[in-house]
Amino acid sequence: MNQKSLSIWLRIICAAGVLCTLFLSLMVMPMLGKAVAYDYEELAQLYWPCLIFFWLTAAVVIAFLALVWLIARDIGLDRSFTLINARRLGACSVLALADTLLYFAVGCVLMAFQLLHFSLLVLGVILCAVGAAVSVACAALSHLTRKAADMQSENDLTV
Repeated sequence: MNQKSLSIWLRIICAAGVLCTLFLSLMVMPMLGKAVAYDYEELAQLYWPCLIFFWLTAAVVIAFLALVWLIARDIGLDRSFTLINARRLGACSVLALADTLLYFAVGCVLMAFQLLHFSLLVLGVILCAVGAAVSVACAALSHLTRKAADMQSENDLTV
């Protein structure tokens, strides 16, 4: 797979991710929240805080995907190993960690108020594990991209 086709595939995946995130946060979560609030009246007051929480985490995911889109564009333009892409990957790492810590904090709050159902606990652990793995992977890729950019600039000066 050449760089141009890799860039196109990465951008298609990013666009699909943004569309899925928007669909889930703007259509599915409000309908699901209303259904839960209707079925369990004692949880009705949590509708807006939970919806705002999901919108906040969706914004973090969309920002992450926007950075990946920019990296994919640079890959297509044969500018893969640049300091800008290393910084973008570092920002992706921070965003993934922030989202993970946000889910962890909300899980702790729900547990403190004894509102954490076992299925939410399992889902939260999975989300936190995936978020931490993505954060570590992005940090490692940022480091490697920075090293490759340094080596590339040294080679450009040598020639």
